[in-house]
Amino acid sequence: MKRKENSKEKSDEFKFYGDITLEEIVNLHQITIYDNVVDAISAKYKDASIHEIKIISIILNNIEYNINLSRSKYISGLENAIYIYEKLEAYEKCLLCLNIINELKKTRRLY
Repeated sequence: MKRKENSKEKSDEFKFYGDITLEEIVNLHQITIYDNVVDAISAKYKDASIHEIKIISIILNNIEYNINLSRSKYISGLENAIYIYEKLEAYEKCLLCLNIINELKKTRRLY
């Protein structure tokens, strides 16, 4: 049985115990994960010295898994977020993603 340990935990960290897989957790919290992708990229993409950002930590039965995104994957991460946001009709978030993608392409801040 799956169980979240603490309902007041940060949205960048999830703790689960019991019979649930990492894949199931990622699927159940896909929107939160993509919100974290967009928030993390938005906060850091202008700093070319940052080569990798932390998206989320998942603690499953006391084993910690970190999802990180390298600078070279910012655009694909944002494109995947757009796909999710379009389904939710969250067009303001789509626009934010598109603006960051355009800025990244324009300034070539990928590496």
